[in-house]
Amino acid sequence: MSNIGPFELYTKVPNDIHYGKLYTREVVMPLYYSPKRTIRVYVPEGLDPNKKYPLLVMSDGQNMVDRYTTAFGAWDIDDRMHELIQEGYPPFILLGIDSGPNFLHRALELSLPYIRMIDEEEGAGLAKWVDYQFESHLFFKYIVEDLIPEVKKYFPISDNKEDIGAAGASMGGIYAFSIVAEHSETFGFSMIFSPGFFLYKESDLNGYFDKVYPGLTNQKLYMYTGAKDFEAKFTKRTEDAYKYFIDKGYPESQIKLLVDKEAEHNEKAWSKHFNEAIRFWLKKKA
Repeated sequence: MSNIGPFELYTKVPNDIHYGKLYTREVVMPLYYSPKRTIRVYVPEGLDPNKKYPLLVMSDGQNMVDRYTTAFGAWDIDDRMHELIQEGYPPFILLGIDSGPNFLHRALELSLPYIRMIDEEEGAGLAKWVDYQFESHLFFKYIVEDLIPEVKKYFPISDNKEDIGAAGASMGGIYAFSIVAEHSETFGFSMIFSPGFFLYKESDLNGYFDKVYPGLTNQKLYMYTGAKDFEAKFTKRTEDAYKYFIDKGYPESQIKLLVDKEAEHNEKAWSKHFNEAIRFWLKKKA
C-alpha cells in the first residue's frame, strides 16, 4: 500500500508498529503557538474497502503506536486494537495530532476553553504568562471543520456521530472531554483518561460543567484515573466529575468511571485500560 492522498505511508526504520499501517502529513494549523504539526492516521489490518469505520481523534498523536516517535512511551494501540479485533470488536481508524513542543503550548490548545488555570504547580507559569490566551477553541474548530472532513476524503470513516470519538490523557484528558462537550454535534464518545481537572478551581470547573451539560445528550463518557504517586493528584477531581454527572441525572448506561489504585501516570497504564474504554464505546460485530 502506498501513500493515500496527501498522507504519506510511514516507513521509518526502526519502528514499533506490529499491525496495520500508519500515514502522516505535515500541516500548519491556525494557531498562534507552534502551528506546524505532524498529523498521524493509523489504519488497522483487515479493513473492508466497501465499509466505513469509527474514528477516534487523539491528542499527543506521537504516542499512539510507535515508541520511536515519543519520549514517554507509546500506548501501543496497534496491539490493543489487534486484541479487540480478535475478540470480535470492529476495527476503527485513529487520527492523532502531535503535541506542541512544550507544556505551555500543549496546555494552551488542550485546556478548557477560556477557563484560567490555578496559580500552582504546572498551572502557575501558564496562568500568569498567557493571561487567557488559550487556543483550545481554535484547535477544536480546526479539528472539527478542517481536519476530520479532510481525513474523511481519503479514509473510510463513518458518517454517524456515535462512531466519532475523542481520546487523550492528562491534559489530553481535558481535551477529550471539552472537545466533545463543545462539539457534541460531531462526537458521540469521549475517552477521558487521567484528566487534569485539578488544574482548575472547583467552582470554575463546575461552572463549565453547568454550561456544557445541556448539550450533552447521548454521548458516551468513559472516565479513568489511577491513584498511585503523581497520579493521586488526578483521582479525587476525576471522581468528583463523575459524581457531578451522575447527580445531574446523566444516564448511567452512558457514563463510566474506572479507578485503578495501583496505576501511575504514564502511557503503560493508559494502554492497559484502553480496551476497556473501547468495549464501552463499541459493540461486538453481530
